[in-house]
Amino acid sequence: MNLAFLQDLAPIGILALGAASCVALDLRDQHPGFWGRPLSRWVTLAALALAFLASVGFWRSSYGAAPPDIEHGSFLIDRFALFFYPAGIAAAGAVLLCGADSETELDPHVGVYHALLLVATGGVLFTASAADLVSLAVGLAMTSLPLSLALGLRKTDPGGTRTALRALSISAALLAVFIGGEAVLAGVTGATSLRSIAAQPLPVDALLALSSLLILIGAAGQIGIFPMGAWKVDEVLSGPLLPAVARTVLMALAATAALLRLLPGAMASAPGDWTVTISVLAGGTLVGAPLMALRARRLVAVVHYLLVAQVALTLVAMTAVSATAVAGILYLLLGFVPAGAAALGLLGAFRIAGERDDAPGVRGLWARSPVLSGLLVLLLAATAGVPPLVGFFSRLFSLEAATRGGFGWLVWVALVSGVLSSVAAFRWILLLFDSRVDGAELELPSRTVMIGVGLCAATFLGFVVALGPIMGIAARAALPPLFGP
Repeated sequence: MNLAFLQDLAPIGILALGAASCVALDLRDQHPGFWGRPLSRWVTLAALALAFLASVGFWRSSYGAAPPDIEHGSFLIDRFALFFYPAGIAAAGAVLLCGADSETELDPHVGVYHALLLVATGGVLFTASAADLVSLAVGLAMTSLPLSLALGLRKTDPGGTRTALRALSISAALLAVFIGGEAVLAGVTGATSLRSIAAQPLPVDALLALSSLLILIGAAGQIGIFPMGAWKVDEVLSGPLLPAVARTVLMALAATAALLRLLPGAMASAPGDWTVTISVLAGGTLVGAPLMALRARRLVAVVHYLLVAQVALTLVAMTAVSATAVAGILYLLLGFVPAGAAALGLLGAFRIAGERDDAPGVRGLWARSPVLSGLLVLLLAATAGVPPLVGFFSRLFSLEAATRGGFGWLVWVALVSGVLSSVAAFRWILLLFDSRVDGAELELPSRTVMIGVGLCAATFLGFVVALGPIMGIAARAALPPLFGP
């Protein structure tokens, strides 16, 4: 038995064991817990903590002076993968803490949700460590499909099953498109290993352009990139908010990892086959998402569209095949995760409290709850990319990459997108501070939610203060080439 292989798979294995334990607890007649929380929640937190600790041992060899050397066929642990290990685990932890109040929507199957969340987190790690086309597809499926199933856990909602089936069908179709793009790439290059694909010069070819288009739609469509954003927001509006938020946050990590492995990684020798395609998708999303946010009538939809516009900046930066551009993308993801989890987690607690998140419901919220209103203002500004928050620096890094890649027109599109996003956020901020409406004092979310939101807010504010060190870590994770001879 290869014990080294088992040790290297330890983080993913711990998450799998935690998921099995959560399912076993959910099957019990009695669901014990501590401090008013189900036992599966504590099992999930323990599994995430242990998986994080298990990945610490890799850092010494992969982030030190020696080059990364942990490789087992289609499973690779390099500096790039190790960036996503703590990011994916922390993202799941942020969703777990910020969504504590929203778990009541999923009763009596909260344990199943926790199990599916752990499986999806393992999918992020698996995708980041994939070294061939098959493993990338498996990792994306592990991330997307479990949380699609979780959308049907709200048994009190007769439309919950319908929402879950629709999400599952669309996610499966997008995965099929992604696999189709990989199949075309494998047929053209005669290889499935990313290292083998990167080792050969790729000519400008119509089939390679088709492959990149299918790969982009299949991966980026999972997070609502244009024109797939409309069906994604329906999950947030009509389904249970918690699995919808987890899908948005975790799929952003997994899909970005897959695209970086494939495009500036394996297909770096033929940028002409995919940079134009990715620029068109990015430009459409940068304009379309803020416009949809301006039209939205519910705050949760506005936040979702602003987050999609932020994720589109990763596509803008991919137009430049360079380590600097990849580092900017990784920095953007570090800011996106806590902002998304905190913003939508707060809105979930708002929904559970019986409050409306439309314009009449949030008007004058400052007078009813200054703390909640202040946090919402901060998170709206963060998702809109208002300076000097993380989203602003992410936009700057993306624009610099697009300029170096020869796509100067994307700079103007991104600037227009920034203005539209700021206007959409500012409209709702004015509603929050409207002094003409008053009402009963609003009770704050639970202590667990406030701790999670506070940690997320401190994290993305800290990324601004510690911009240099964080970019240094991202730059080491993006050392070129991701793959090569």
